[in-house]
Amino acid sequence: MTLDAKAADKLSKGWYGERIDRSDCEYLLTFRDKSSESNLAVSLANRLMHKACSDVGQICAEIEVRNDDFDITDSTLARYAEELGSFSDVRSIKLTTGNEADIDSLCEQVEIVKGSARRGTRIYIGTRDLDVEECRMLKSAGAFGAYHPIRMDIDMGAKKEKRLKTISNLTSCGLSVISSVGPIGPEHETKDIVEDFYTLLESRCAGVEISAREPGAFSKPNQMGKITPARLAQFRAVFTLASSWYIQPVRNAFPGTFVQNQNRVTVKYDAATGKSQLEAARRKLFNSGLDRILKTDDSTVELNLMYLRQTGSV
Repeated sequence: MTLDAKAADKLSKGWYGERIDRSDCEYLLTFRDKSSESNLAVSLANRLMHKACSDVGQICAEIEVRNDDFDITDSTLARYAEELGSFSDVRSIKLTTGNEADIDSLCEQVEIVKGSARRGTRIYIGTRDLDVEECRMLKSAGAFGAYHPIRMDIDMGAKKEKRLKTISNLTSCGLSVISSVGPIGPEHETKDIVEDFYTLLESRCAGVEISAREPGAFSKPNQMGKITPARLAQFRAVFTLASSWYIQPVRNAFPGTFVQNQNRVTVKYDAATGKSQLEAARRKLFNSGLDRILKTDDSTVELNLMYLRQTGSV
């Protein structure tokens, strides 16, 4: 089957780091998820990812510090941060909290992690909307960046504007921001998904995650179904190529592409399964064909079978 000439041209532009506009991005997403055009997009994006990160993978550990009925103790948080430094290959730690997070407490937790983790560990926070002064406080406490998504699965209205304002507040304070497009379901229009992606691409984020909606068994969205893994891969690939020209505003060693989680694995860390999750993360990076893993001091170590054995990951 002959490859669509217009699609081939737009994909080539993305590969060579030229800009692809919104309408071209939408056009590339009109093809079936297992079409020749989609397969080429996925192949090119995968090659671009390996090139952009120099085949270096990263691990991020996520620690929940607060939710509606839970507050982590300072001693437990310090212990987790210390444990994560065992092999110096957990490049970043993400602290997640609820919508009613107290900024002073969160700053104290950032300071605890900074004092207990391996030197150079980058600390991210995931929390509610923040004003400029709160962002400055987190930066002063030692935070390197933040995760702040705009979500498609709820009625956003003014909330989307608030989230974008928070992203602006974070970036203006020098924090590296990772946002997200999604969770995507079959009920979402391609044009709206593309618009959200370009909005974040223009907001000086360090990157975005592209995720699929996973409906609960008895939830209303479950009746709508979910997008296929192949369609999600197509979205990620097209967006990776559409943002190939972008230079991240905050320096990161071996950053990979603007679309995240292609050379990075994020694991939830707790006392019960944390160790096994880290071991699985190393195997996942290895299975992805990445050659090295990034350490906290920005050096790298060869990600081979010997390293997996040394870390207890096989």
